[in-house]
Amino acid sequence: MKILIVIDDYFNQSNGMSISTQRFAHEYKKMGQEVRILSTGKDADYSVPELKIYIPIIYGLIKKQGFHFAKPINKTLKKAISWTDIVQVETPFPVSWRAAKLAKKQAKPVTGTFHIYPQNITASVPILDNKFGNWCFMTFFKVKSFRNCDALQVPTPKVAKWLRQHHFKQKLFVVSNGISEKFIQNPHKEEVGHPFTILCIGRFSHEKQQQTLFKAMQLAKHAPEIRLIFAGQGPLEKEYEKLANQLPKKPIMHYFAPVDLRKIMSQADLVVHCADVEIEGMACMEAFASGCVPVIADSPLSSTVSYALTDNNRFPAGDSTALAEKIDYWFEHPLELKEMQQRYRDYGKTLSVKRSAKIALGNLKGLTLK
Repeated sequence: MKILIVIDDYFNQSNGMSISTQRFAHEYKKMGQEVRILSTGKDADYSVPELKIYIPIIYGLIKKQGFHFAKPINKTLKKAISWTDIVQVETPFPVSWRAAKLAKKQAKPVTGTFHIYPQNITASVPILDNKFGNWCFMTFFKVKSFRNCDALQVPTPKVAKWLRQHHFKQKLFVVSNGISEKFIQNPHKEEVGHPFTILCIGRFSHEKQQQTLFKAMQLAKHAPEIRLIFAGQGPLEKEYEKLANQLPKKPIMHYFAPVDLRKIMSQADLVVHCADVEIEGMACMEAFASGCVPVIADSPLSSTVSYALTDNNRFPAGDSTALAEKIDYWFEHPLELKEMQQRYRDYGKTLSVKRSAKIALGNLKGLTLK
């Protein structure tokens, strides 16, 4: 089967959506499928230029996030769609909705992947981050971005429920983004502590809510004995540096290359996931597959909390006091922590990207047979 994947920024190595797409494309090829990529970047099979968006607030935000939009070039899109059996669009942005529309004209089936809530976009733009602004984006996704998709792939039942509540009519396939074998096979330290280490992974931005962890570490009894690592970068870095200076023990704040991040995961005891808006927290999943016990924020728009195996693996989103209590609990129960590390390692094996890609490919084949 010939699969065309349409995505704005396929080669981005710091964007979870791009990384997930790379992994699925790799697995499809391993299963004998022909896969071509339409994206920005000279190495794409069908390369299109970057779409410059000069809206003042939005442009500055996009630049800080390091994301590149793709310009929909009709000639390139038509050529790519003529080659393929099925089109898979990865984003709710212009190149994807144009590709879906052109594919329908050529009677080619189209599937979309739902990677982001409206709140992922509006969280960093105060003028848009409100009920009306989010409703506008959600409506736009429904009537424009994914209008021509025959089906949508979503990572969790919680996301599928949200789409149904907002009257998306497409067939919904629930398929996790999955975890790379590199993390499932990542070795983990034998002993708890030495030093006791907490890892928090993610872009320094509003929707990630890392300030909750900074505040929790001001309240946790054992904070002076804990090594805290924030792995990331982003627009709130200066603000977070000020919060870091208020802690009893200054944390490490740094962006780590993937291979270095895996090494850190192998030495961390807990991974704290604070985001209150998250389709599926890949970094958290990778960390618990590596042996880090997760403590995950529970909110209506966080699907990551679906992976909390006990009450001690979750806390109410934004509640620093509750998070501090969970941190102290795990610090004071090393034997239970050790047992939970193995439990999560075993759980991670059931969520491999290989398994997810196999399920997704079956869904794609089903669409081409209609």
